[in-house]
Amino acid sequence: MGTLEHVKLLETKVISTLDFVKRLSDENSQLKEELQNQKKHVEELKEVVQAFKEDHALIEEGILSALNRLNQFEDAMEEALTAPEPEALGKEENESPPHQDDAGMGDQSGRQS
Repeated sequence: MGTLEHVKLLETKVISTLDFVKRLSDENSQLKEELQNQKKHVEELKEVVQAFKEDHALIEEGILSALNRLNQFEDAMEEALTAPEPEALGKEENESPPHQDDAGMGDQSGRQS
């Protein structure tokens, strides 16, 4: 092989290497751009997760508040149903139980059948 052939072979290899470096450089730029897009997407997702956590906390707080009010209402209803009424206590102590008279009038309100 002569010197000219060595130079042409070297030139071919240099061109091939430069093409390869150019493709790698283009791919590197493309990957950097994709990385930036992915980082941006990650930041957006972090914001969504943070908003979700805040909303979740507010929802949980609302549910607990509603459950607490429901428990208070339930306790008040239970107390109202189990405690005798003040009027009934006074009447029971002062009155005898209603009874039917000979005419068959069981209604003590004074109405006739």
